[in-house]
This record gives sequence, structure tokens and C-alpha cells, in this order.
Amino acid sequence: MFTSLHDDKLVVLGGSIPLDGRVSWVPQGSTGFQPSNAYLLTEGDSHLLIDSGLALHKDLILDDLAALIGEGGGVSIFFTRSEMDCVSNLEPIAGRFDIERLFTGGVINPFDAFDDLSRMALRGRRHQIDAKRTEEGDSMARAAEIEVAPGRVLEVESPLLRLLPTFWGWDKETGTLFTSDTFTHGVMDSPDGSRIIDSTTVDNTTVEQVAGHLYAKYEWIPRSTCEPLRDWLVDKFAELDPEIVAPSRGCVLRGRDVVRRHLNFMLDALTPQFV
Repeated sequence: MFTSLHDDKLVVLGGSIPLDGRVSWVPQGSTGFQPSNAYLLTEGDSHLLIDSGLALHKDLILDDLAALIGEGGGVSIFFTRSEMDCVSNLEPIAGRFDIERLFTGGVINPFDAFDDLSRMALRGRRHQIDAKRTEEGDSMARAAEIEVAPGRVLEVESPLLRLLPTFWGWDKETGTLFTSDTFTHGVMDSPDGSRIIDSTTVDNTTVEQVAGHLYAKYEWIPRSTCEPLRDWLVDKFAELDPEIVAPSRGCVLRGRDVVRRHLNFMLDALTPQFV
């Protein structure tokens, strides 16, 4: 069942997975349950889905989308990464709904996995969000924007903290920063627990927990000079002052006090004495 994060403007969809030793992107010995998230931004009759969740949760995602946009309704999709926890449900979504636009980065076209007829029908709807290149030749997005609807845009950029081509999104309307595979450390004690950490939640998060999840994905961090990463995070959060941090997996962080506390956990995890 989807959960509203900001009135009718933003909801989170998806299920959770047990942390029982079979998940590679969490630290060894992790317990509990980790949410897998897709997010739907709505403005009037326009909808933008950010990531599509795990294939395991296909039916949940499809049924929730039908409830939110109508059976067969139109939706645009933005993928923060081309990894399976983000793109797995593209084909079933395309089979049940009208994909109006698809925003991706990197060199992989997710429609290539479709049969020839579907690929030809959909290929013109894909938009490359990192097409602009600097004089130095890199393909980092520069102030890219996705129009959700007239007057509402999702600002997109490639974060300094990334492994593969990765994109964060900023929705000023709801004060939400979509952080893809960063800030994924929030877990639930039970599968029916709250997928949101806010002022009403008992939050037992520790810097050790944050560091463990961070290093499980970014295994190079303990061997790296992390000052540029810390500076970039400090500047970005000071500039945006997000009310919500929305990762592609892990609990959503809601409330500026909660966001600042977890940002400090992240900064501590990136300090030389900790790494």
C-alpha cells in the first residue's frame, strides 16, 4: 500500500525485503526489513514516477499506480540509476500504463530489453538527461530539469557521491531530495513497520549503522579522501534545506530536524577518524 509523504503531491510505493543474509547491498549481519521505494510526483493530471522498485514488488507497484493514476493512465518515469532495484518494473509498467516520457542517464537504453515492436513504439519517448557535456568531456548533467507539469519541475544532477552513473532529484514543491542509493540505512523492525522516520518515530539510528550501509555499497570510501564528499554534502543540504530525503531503498527521512540529524550521521561516517 502506498504512503502519502506530502498531501496529494508525493507518495511512496513499494514493499520491503527481509535482511536475512541474502542481500548484497547491506552490511553483513544486518537484520530487520528494508523498504524498496518508488515515488510518484503528481501535479494535476500529470504524474512522474521516480524509479520503479524491485521486481519482487511488481504487483504492489502496479496496483498502487492503478489506484493513483487510473488503470491504463499516463505516467512519465525518471530512473536515478540503471540498476535492477530501480528499473526492474519498467516492462510490466509499460504493459499496463501509457509511458509518456522516460528520463535516463548513462549509455544503457532500458527499452533495449523489450521486444522489437515495443522498443520501436517507445524509443521516441526516451530523454537523455545527461546529454550536455562540458569542455572537459564529462557527461555530468548541468542544471537539468524535468517538467512534471507547467510550473513544477524536478531538478536533476549527478551527485559527487556515486558509483555508476547516478542522478539525484530535487522537488522544490514538496522540499524533497531524492538520493537514489545514498541515505539507505533506515530499516524497519517488522515488515509492517513504518517506512518513514520522522518526529513521531523512535529512531535508534547510529553512525555505525549509517557507515555500515554506506560502505557496503561504496566499498572504496574507507580508502579514500572524503573531504570533498563531506563538503559537497554540506553545501548541497545548506543550499536546499530539504524537508524530506527519499532514497531508492531504506526508510524515508521526513522533517528538517530528522534530515539534519541523519546528514550529521553521514558526515561523521565520512570523517577520517571514522573511516
